[in-house]
Amino acid sequence: MRNITGYLFVAMLLMACSAARPLNFSGVDPALTVAPTEVVVLGTAHLSNFSEDLSQDQLKPLIDRLADYAPNVITIEGSSGMTCSRVREYPQEHIDYAEYYCFDGTVQRQESGLTVAEGSLAAGKALMDWPEVPTAMQRRQLAAAFLASEEPASALVQWLQLDPSEKRAGDGLGPKSIESLHVLSQSMNENYSIAARLAARLGLARVFYADDHGRDEYAQSEKAAYGARVSELWPQEGDPCIAHFNTSDTLLREGELMGAYNYLNSLSSQRKQMGCDWKRTMNDAETEQYGRKYTMGWQARNLRMAAFIMTAAGTKPGGRVLTIVGASHKPYVEAYLDQMHDVKVHDVSNVLN
Repeated sequence: MRNITGYLFVAMLLMACSAARPLNFSGVDPALTVAPTEVVVLGTAHLSNFSEDLSQDQLKPLIDRLADYAPNVITIEGSSGMTCSRVREYPQEHIDYAEYYCFDGTVQRQESGLTVAEGSLAAGKALMDWPEVPTAMQRRQLAAAFLASEEPASALVQWLQLDPSEKRAGDGLGPKSIESLHVLSQSMNENYSIAARLAARLGLARVFYADDHGRDEYAQSEKAAYGARVSELWPQEGDPCIAHFNTSDTLLREGELMGAYNYLNSLSSQRKQMGCDWKRTMNDAETEQYGRKYTMGWQARNLRMAAFIMTAAGTKPGGRVLTIVGASHKPYVEAYLDQMHDVKVHDVSNVLN
């Protein structure tokens, strides 16, 4: 009888433990006694797809609203030179990565005489003792270091803060570097036309690169089959999801910039995006399970992005962070950041409206 009672007690204890609620990390930790780090995640379209439809002037209302939020840290969806150096060292694990996602600073490095690592180190050292009112020479030197380290958006932040008379060669910037900065300043790309311009307007020294795709989920020999299978799982013509994908594109092409950004960042749009993509591919039951690998790789990539964002936020604890990511990344990045002890994630709609 005593043994039976003991077994029942253990069983009840195990049931009680299994029913216990797991730790919930969402929201600001109740133990936090200092001001939290404020974070806003802006989901964006990739504006390079709309270079024929949008102008820099049309982006001003959005930049004005983001400036009112007054972030002191801005992160972008881009791979730094440090990440891209690793990618180039392991090309078989990062098929076509460097060609598609990395800035090639070879010409700029020839003019500055810096390697990627030297450029990164020079930029870091300069920023450790960056003055409130830097000289034109300091700005040119830092821009050259950022170009060498393959972080052109940060180089553009410095270039945009120079007086027109100071936008000239020297201090590590040669004619090719200046030409590339001029091209970037006219580029319709959210990293340059929104993030860099906003950072320059706010007097920040840089933006932070916060993307790393990681290694591929497929081998070179599987690339075609992987792509074909994932495309097959995505919505086909006639699927209601197609209308969702086209909504923001149409708004942007019609010049309805704020309408497009409000839609991209709405809860309903985020739910549709997830349901039309990863919640379909995650159910791939074929032998190779390429769809499931795609979904898992996507989640892992967003985790890496969140890690980069937290690292950038660590430069200004208790500050204001603006994270600019492709709209399809937003729900994942936002959810992951909400697990951090000292981060308060704000609804970007309060910034946009």
